[in-house]
Amino acid sequence: MSKMKHYYGFTTDKINIFMMLLDTSGSMERDEDNMREGVRVYHESFENFSERNSIAVSVCKFDGNFKPGEFKPLKDFDSSYYCTNGATALFYSIVEGGEILIDYINNIIEKKHITPRVTFIVFSDGQPYNDRARKADAEEMISKLNLMGVTTVFVAFKDEISSEFGSQLGFVATKDIRNREDLVDFMGRELSQSCKKQSRSAKSLGANFFSHAASKSRSAHYSQATAQVLEDDSWMDDL
Repeated sequence: MSKMKHYYGFTTDKINIFMMLLDTSGSMERDEDNMREGVRVYHESFENFSERNSIAVSVCKFDGNFKPGEFKPLKDFDSSYYCTNGATALFYSIVEGGEILIDYINNIIEKKHITPRVTFIVFSDGQPYNDRARKADAEEMISKLNLMGVTTVFVAFKDEISSEFGSQLGFVATKDIRNREDLVDFMGRELSQSCKKQSRSAKSLGANFFSHAASKSRSAHYSQATAQVLEDDSWMDDL
């Protein structure tokens, strides 16, 4: 893999990072247009957002492989390419995406002397299939991100998977999107609003990322841990 050219040209004293992992497995074929449109309206919703210059976004895709996307400022956000094929390397992609994200966080801290607010969002419509990593590997990565203060978000799409799957992996905020016609509206409104709320917040939203607070005890535990970590940057010394 060629060296990725991430964005570091922030001019604000607050930095917000969003990494999205989009399922492009064969089961998403009928939803290509909706996903493409959803990403487009999500991008457009930030056009007049006052905090837009503080945001960098990476859009990654996964099928049987993980396809990373460089972190870019919102103005260079590419919302056009989305093509489906193959298996569902969900666990592997969580691990690979998480490693790239942690490296980017550390580089920002080193280069800008700012600890960013970070959100890791995974979309999937099905269980892992022909995965190269284990569930335990994904759980370990999500736990590490949670303890770093990253808001981890899992969006389950359609009926073959549910938000409970994300909760079991340790994601602090989860969401079910059951109907394909709801996908565009979710990305253009609820997801967009939640990301904007996170960008304005001084702390990670954790389990409160979406408008309703997660009630599961596991989510509440990680949310509390997140709040503590955000007030104590000593975790950086352990990376």
